[in-house]
Amino acid sequence: MMKIANCTLPAYLSISEVSDGKYFGDDIIMRKLAVSVPPFGRHVLAFYKHSSKHITPLGYLHISEYATVALIGGGSVDGSSFCDIPDIHCEEIKQIGGVLFQLLTHVFTYYSDRYEAFFGYCGDARAEEVDLKAGFRRTNHPMLLVNYHKDLAEDRKALLLESVVSLGPNFDGIYDYYNNKSKA
Repeated sequence: MMKIANCTLPAYLSISEVSDGKYFGDDIIMRKLAVSVPPFGRHVLAFYKHSSKHITPLGYLHISEYATVALIGGGSVDGSSFCDIPDIHCEEIKQIGGVLFQLLTHVFTYYSDRYEAFFGYCGDARAEEVDLKAGFRRTNHPMLLVNYHKDLAEDRKALLLESVVSLGPNFDGIYDYYNNKSKA
C-alpha cells in the first residue's frame, strides 16, 4: 500500500507522475475540460490496477512550475472509467475522499519540498469543495486558490500571489513563460 498524508491508499490505487501526460491524461482532460494536456510541466495520474497487466487511468492533474511555485491545473476525473471497477472499490475510493482529493493530497505532500506554494484556479463549486478539503484556501482574487504549505512571511506570500496573478486568468501567461524559458 502507498502512504500519502495520513491516508494509506488501497493496493489497487496508485498515484504516479508520468513523463508523457498526453498518453494517459489527454482523453480524461479533453472529456472533462475540452482542452489538451500541456506539452510542459509535470503530469500526475491516478490509476486503478485490475491486475498486473490491466490498469485504468482514473484522474489527471497538471503542475506547471513557475519560479518557486507550482501552478495546479487540469484536475479531472473520468467518471466513465469507474464502470468496470467493482462497486466496493468505488465506495472505498469515495470514502478516502475520491480521486481528485487523493491527487491533490499526493501533490501537496510529495512535491512540498520543491515549491514555496501551490496555486490553482477553480470555477466549479463541486471541485472547489474538494480543493478546499485537500488544503487549498481562497484568495482575494476570484477563483484563485492557494496552498501556502510552508511558513512564509506575509510579504513573501503577497509577492508570490501577485506574481501568479500577473499570469492572468487560468495562468494563461504560463505558455509565454515556458516559451521564453525554452529560448533562453
